[in-house]
Amino acid sequence: MAKSWIFVATALLLAGCVSKYKPISYEGPSAHLAQGADFYVTLPEDGRYQDTVYSGSGYMTAQAMSEALAPYANKTFQASAVETLEEALEKARQGNFQYLFNTKILHWEDRATEWSGIPDKITLRMEVYDVASGEKLASEISKASSKWATFGGDHPQDLLPIPAEAFVKQLF
Repeated sequence: MAKSWIFVATALLLAGCVSKYKPISYEGPSAHLAQGADFYVTLPEDGRYQDTVYSGSGYMTAQAMSEALAPYANKTFQASAVETLEEALEKARQGNFQYLFNTKILHWEDRATEWSGIPDKITLRMEVYDVASGEKLASEISKASSKWATFGGDHPQDLLPIPAEAFVKQLF
């Protein structure tokens, strides 16, 4: 009986040591994207939770997307200002980019998980467009939450690489 309690306690502790990632919706391209292409990566607006705006979260998100694309791309260019989709497509056309990678932060929640037990959370909408036609080729909405067994130092930006890399990997 004591062994089963130890097993249950260990299982619960280990479950709290893992961040969770979940794609909510995925629309894939009809054909894989060309490796070695040039990508224009938009800068999303900073994330927010209720009245709190997380300054720099848009830049961190664009950086994570650029890093996820790097193994597949010839070149990635990261926008330095928030733009409308039309403005970004026009700049991408002027720069002779093949694809535009557009991300929107739908939810960004930085919690003091180490003492509250409430995990950090993000929700992202990631989209890829053909620059020449302006056609959306693929999109995904993905959620992530941090582990609750933390000793501090975890933040929502730590959750960015896995959904970014998983989405990008499906494109090629």
